[in-house]
Amino acid sequence: MLKMIAIGNLTGDPVLKTNEETGKPYAILRIASDRRYRDKEGNRLTDFISIKVRGPLAEFAWKGCKLAASGDFETITFADEPERQPGFLIKATEVEFLSPRRVEESAVSMPADGMDEAAA
Repeated sequence: MLKMIAIGNLTGDPVLKTNEETGKPYAILRIASDRRYRDKEGNRLTDFISIKVRGPLAEFAWKGCKLAASGDFETITFADEPERQPGFLIKATEVEFLSPRRVEESAVSMPADGMDEAAA
C-alpha cells in the first residue's frame, strides 16, 4: 500500500466537475507546498500537488486555504500529448481544512446557538 500525505495552500478556487460514467461530483484541487530547505541561492522551493476529491467536499475549500490531504497515489499519463511527462495526483480519502472558515461562511453554516436550523 502506498499512502501520500500533503499539506499546502490551495492555488485557486475549486471547480466541481461530474464524472461522465458515474454522474458523481469531483474536483481536482491544486496546492502549493514549500519545502523545508532552500536552494544554493537561498530561494525557497515550492512544489505543486494535485489532489482529487470526490463529492461536495471541494465546495468547502477556497483559494488560499490551508489543507491536509491523504490518500492513494495515482499516475497520470497524457495519451493526447505523448511527449508530455507523466504526472501524479493524490486520490484523497481524507481532507482536513487547517485554515479557519471564512467569516461569511461560518455565520451562514452555523447559527449562533449552535443548533442546525434544519434540526430545529
